Amino acid sequence: MKRRIVFALSLFLVFSLVFVGCTATPDAPPADTTGSDSAADTDETLSSYDQIMKLLENPESALALSGIQPKEYASRESIPKGLPLPGAKDVKDLKVAWAASQLGSEFFEGLRDSAQAEAARLGMNPIILQSADLSLETQNEQIENFVTQKIDALILNAVDLHAQSQIIKEVADKGIPIVVTGPTAARPEYQLITSIISGSNEAGFQVGEYTAAQLYKKGEVLKVGFVIAKLEDADSNSRPCGWIAGYLSKAAEIDGNPYASKYDAILEAYNIWSAFKNTRKYDLTDKGLDLAWLGVGEGLDVAKGQQATADHLTSNNDTDIIVVEMDSMGYGAIQECKQQGKKPGEDIFVVTCGNAARAALDYIRTGELMATSTNIPFVPATTMVDIIYDLLVGGRPGVSESANTPEKANVYYNNLPGTSFMPTMAITKENVDQYYPTAPETQVEGTFALYDPWTPLSIPEYNKLHEND
Repeated sequence: MKRRIVFALSLFLVFSLVFVGCTATPDAPPADTTGSDSAADTDETLSSYDQIMKLLENPESALALSGIQPKEYASRESIPKGLPLPGAKDVKDLKVAWAASQLGSEFFEGLRDSAQAEAARLGMNPIILQSADLSLETQNEQIENFVTQKIDALILNAVDLHAQSQIIKEVADKGIPIVVTGPTAARPEYQLITSIISGSNEAGFQVGEYTAAQLYKKGEVLKVGFVIAKLEDADSNSRPCGWIAGYLSKAAEIDGNPYASKYDAILEAYNIWSAFKNTRKYDLTDKGLDLAWLGVGEGLDVAKGQQATADHLTSNNDTDIIVVEMDSMGYGAIQECKQQGKKPGEDIFVVTCGNAARAALDYIRTGELMATSTNIPFVPATTMVDIIYDLLVGGRPGVSESANTPEKANVYYNNLPGTSFMPTMAITKENVDQYYPTAPETQVEGTFALYDPWTPLSIPEYNKLHEND
């Protein structure tokens, strides 16, 4: 199958980008700090990049900044991860378990199905899977049960990664390697191989840039509503926060007065989002935006998206654009707009910040959805299965020479970043045909945008790539 998502885009945030022309670093707007997030430290002795890196040290403030990477990582070779493993195993003897946070949306079902498909392709036994339905207690019990079944490796789609660092340690200390997926970035000291997640802030940034390119006009103000799944979730915070940053960045560029660096826009957006999520209103009319309402669905499906939109759109009938966390909720937002007599794409605009599902691409083709961004479940799912295969069996076709035997794989995968961010790309009416899936919709790979194969960089590779940043 032809796959098209470009890997280089996933590295976009690691550069301190300086645009043509410059302005002073924008003053951070005042923020209500009564919620879990707080305004960034505006110490003028720190650069925007350094302030953001400081924010990333705190799991609560990092919620809105998922996907922003440092310019260099410290080695993780000394972190115990259940490695090295004792020699190669026969593929038919492998027992791999998957602790799922939930099912019930096309993304999570895509994770499950593509992981099983990759395991079958490699000749592995079916992955043992249990879903916790977003219950931390349930997931921890399921993990403990997997350990008693003497599994060889664990794939964890974590309910609350930070709260589960202790049970991860306990599993790794038993010699069981753990590969994790999102939405939360892992701390470097967590005893996992890596956590493979979407660069959610960057996904929102790209969609925000595109929105401004299409809609921003100096002197005009857009009234904006947001629809998210959970206030405490990294995707739910990072995607809209990134959208604000991308919109402000592109609007400033259009005005001929660009930010000195991308990090300045990200830092300003962080402060705006931190205040807005607490007050549910934020006046940005001087920059062309009126952040008017925030709908929280407490779930990811179509019905949750429609209800979260209905809760606010009726009383904000003059909303110009709705920024939705992810595609499945966006379908519900589109339906609600229609029920209220508004034609998406003409009377009101809807954008989503993930996951580039086939149905979302269909909406882009009809003009009812302005844009989405990639967060394709096949990428983390297949990559996690491949890592486990390389560690325990080896010889996977197409694997790089650095990990083509279990011995080499145990060295290579012992020094990945705590979090490895997947490629991301905005999909719009201009490029939707390039990314539209060619496989039948009934096949796993036909339900999301086309993508390129991807392997996480080791820390030495990453640092070498960015040594001149």
